[in-house]
Amino acid sequence: MNKTAHIHLFGDPEENFYALGVKDKDSYQDIYEQITRLCARADFLAHALKMSTELAVNLKSRGSINLSKEIKAYAEGLERPVNDVYFTMLLPEIVASFNKWLPNLMSVIPGCSSLFAYDHKNDGVIHGRILDYALSGPFEKHERSALYDFKGRLKTFSYCSTGLPFPGVTAMNERGLTLALHYKHGNYLDLKGDSIFSIAYQIVSYCADIHEVKKFLKNYPSMSHWGLYLSDRNGDVASIDVRGREVYQEKFNLKEYPYLYFNNRPLLKDPSLKESQPFGALSQCKMRRDSVVEKLKKCDLQNLDDLQVLKLLGSPSSKKTSKGSKWKMDSITPSSIQCVTFNNATLESLFIPGAGPKFFKGERVKYSQIFKALKQKELSSKVKLDEKYIESYERLAKFQSELDAGRVESAYHNIQMAIALLDGKSEKSIVQFYFLIMQYLYEGTNKEFAYLHTDFESLEGKLPPYLEDHRKLFLMRLERILGHTILHSPSDIKNENLKKLFDKEMKLRPQALRFLRKFIFPRIEMLDVIYAY
Repeated sequence: MNKTAHIHLFGDPEENFYALGVKDKDSYQDIYEQITRLCARADFLAHALKMSTELAVNLKSRGSINLSKEIKAYAEGLERPVNDVYFTMLLPEIVASFNKWLPNLMSVIPGCSSLFAYDHKNDGVIHGRILDYALSGPFEKHERSALYDFKGRLKTFSYCSTGLPFPGVTAMNERGLTLALHYKHGNYLDLKGDSIFSIAYQIVSYCADIHEVKKFLKNYPSMSHWGLYLSDRNGDVASIDVRGREVYQEKFNLKEYPYLYFNNRPLLKDPSLKESQPFGALSQCKMRRDSVVEKLKKCDLQNLDDLQVLKLLGSPSSKKTSKGSKWKMDSITPSSIQCVTFNNATLESLFIPGAGPKFFKGERVKYSQIFKALKQKELSSKVKLDEKYIESYERLAKFQSELDAGRVESAYHNIQMAIALLDGKSEKSIVQFYFLIMQYLYEGTNKEFAYLHTDFESLEGKLPPYLEDHRKLFLMRLERILGHTILHSPSDIKNENLKKLFDKEMKLRPQALRFLRKFIFPRIEMLDVIYAY
């Protein structure tokens, strides 16, 4: 196990972030290049850079932390233009605000899971957290833990990486407040609002419990739509959506619940949000929840500990005998780049080191006495692993990142390897489906399309319901292009949005359907297909 880097920042914040920039000078380029490639593929880079500059000019510092000065200090240490740092940090905000028009940048923004369980032995909350993000590779290569110990602020322990120097994405402070940022699909952007990263940074720096967080949010409107998932030493858990000055919250006393699980389901009750949701968002969120719930049924909920929560979130479900049509997405996805737990009673944390996806393989890092005399211990235990299954997910992570970067040949190679590794698993048919989509997008003769139609037909009954709807859509497209009789009708489609799309596309000419292929984006980590039209 490679030793996970840890940094301790104390004294003057600006001096510390300058020094951190110096430390990150070489590794920062890895993160910047990957994000730039994602944007370049979307013909979005120039616009994103321009908007990040505008956001930087308008970035507020309503609280005690002067974020713009700390960002400037970090950029000076990096010897990079300050707008590079703003671009890296604010891109998720930009995409969050109008992802409906940026489908191939969907995975730039984080997907997440948070599981809260009560630690009856120590009388506190265990907060398990998974972060999904499109930086697989560079993020884990430069991952680290950090203790922020600045005068006048609460000591805060956080997990981060190069290019993301501030706490708040995944953090716990010395008063036992834990925080995880969750992405929410939306269409809201207010340049006069605060960056969610500034808001989260100030929350963990100044708020001792959820009551104080609620008071804080009244005075800090956000520039985009995000979710905050928190626990405190009182045993309270909060799920909070923020969008500008709108705050929608659900608060729970965890002692009254066996557990609480959250992902990216929106809490704000706004009909307009439906238009900006990927068509399969609710299906995907439900699958992940169902998978976690099934695992929890096998646990002694009265005696859950930190390690059990880490294992539960990071271990794949057994799906060897289940049919593809009944398959459910796990909490760990191909883009899972962080899996950790916080215990706000013991003020300890567990972390899965190494490359993503962050499956639990027995190795973990334990942090104890975090806010006194931090101890970092590498632990390992024997775990029965399906090596081929783990490698298949690693291949799928590479497939999606290579496709995002426009390296189609490499993407093809990795998805073919994943299919071979999944022989005998129900996921094989799902990955084959995405491989067929790739062929639809990048091959074009009628002979190839005729074979492809047969291949899509062969997956009948082997896909989850939502992907089955997509399969019928692709069959219809091929039938229109080839001049064949259309075998299905809109009434055969269960998803209402896809039903409308089927009805519209079946009336299009073959040339139009061929043209629209460039606006179709497979997203295997979301178990979705995005149509940018």
